[in-house]
Amino acid sequence: MPLAPADEHPPDAAYASAHRAQVRARKRRLKRPANPAQIDAAPQAPAHRSPSQRAGDDAEDQALRHLERAGLTLVARNVACRAGEIDLIMLHDGILVFVEVRSRDQTRYGGAAASVGRAKQRRLVQAAQFFLKTQWRAALPHCRFDVFAFEHAELHWIRDAFQARTY
Repeated sequence: MPLAPADEHPPDAAYASAHRAQVRARKRRLKRPANPAQIDAAPQAPAHRSPSQRAGDDAEDQALRHLERAGLTLVARNVACRAGEIDLIMLHDGILVFVEVRSRDQTRYGGAAASVGRAKQRRLVQAAQFFLKTQWRAALPHCRFDVFAFEHAELHWIRDAFQARTY
């Protein structure tokens, strides 16, 4: 079977399929805000949420109220990227606080605080780096990572729960 010259176009069906995929991808990109700063700090919750998702939303709301009473100021909420999502980003005395909120009814596998393992920590650090690179417009502040753990309706606030390592 002779080889086709390199300057020939691919068969029409393959070309059309690839072109349609590119058009669909372009439309998806256009639906997103061009500037990450245009992203709402408190996005609308989808209409259909599972009971565990609603419980997580309630835990985030409780944690936010507790942090605000403690003097922290909300900077952003539910900041997501490919690496993961940061539930709350707060500012406290010049320190940017990245807060992970965990809620567990069962302590069978170590409870809520124990569920923030090394892999979750790595994803949180990467999400924090994403936030600082794309949305933070001031000089880089000192940062810390806190965990809010709800276990059996008890609240545990673990300040400076882990240090950001180079991942």
